[in-house]
Amino acid sequence: MRCVIVSDEKILRDDLGLGNELMNYAQLVLQSGTIVSVRLRGFDFDLIPLETIVGKLVLGVTKGEPLTETVRCYVNQLLLNEKRWPEVVEKLSAQIEPWRGRRLVGLLFAEDFAHRYTYREKLRSLAITVINTGEHDLYVFSTDLLPTVSRARLSVSAPCEDPREAVRQALVMQRYVVNEGTHFYERLFEYDLSMEIDDQDVEIVRQRLLSSNLQDFANRLNISLSDAFLLQKHLEEKYLLRFDVGLECHVLASALAQKGKGGKP
Repeated sequence: MRCVIVSDEKILRDDLGLGNELMNYAQLVLQSGTIVSVRLRGFDFDLIPLETIVGKLVLGVTKGEPLTETVRCYVNQLLLNEKRWPEVVEKLSAQIEPWRGRRLVGLLFAEDFAHRYTYREKLRSLAITVINTGEHDLYVFSTDLLPTVSRARLSVSAPCEDPREAVRQALVMQRYVVNEGTHFYERLFEYDLSMEIDDQDVEIVRQRLLSSNLQDFANRLNISLSDAFLLQKHLEEKYLLRFDVGLECHVLASALAQKGKGGKP
């Protein structure tokens, strides 16, 4: 099904290639709560106000397309699959030129600037891009054949098509993997981890890890699907970890296990 999904702030999906021409019409639909029929680029569309897991949105479909429960479920599934990026990820990835294919992002942290500068000189020849972000040096690599660093931590993502995902993975490594050295996202389960889940989040995280999907999570907490979605979104942004990624669930489960023992991981 080809459709357009628009919030009051931006276009979330545009299979029809209508672009920003939709925004004024979408605002009218959201304000009036009624269906608005428009003709754009030679095609007739219905813009429909729709309650979804993320709140009220506008769904744009070819005129005459019936709004069935199947369509509602389809839109909710699209929204569930939509990647979301914490602000820190957006800010760092905005400094990187877009790329084609797959690249890795590495974040180098060293307490001593002399060591940081030494590794900058060594890694520069292997990197496509080197950016001083203040606390870290950010590298973009086309290869994972990287040297092992000492007296520093080099946190490296898996090969990614999207710079934002590569940055997020590198930040996960930098935040939760302890000890100096070169650490790769795909080997996350091999490393010593240090993570603390806030007390108010412990039971919520546990219930989400035990849930087979978001609806199951909502049922366990006796809340709406929309509230469950927003709660999961909050946790994923807070901890930079995603509940649909097994490696990252391992980090959360390890932290819960340590919490249960009364100690810090």
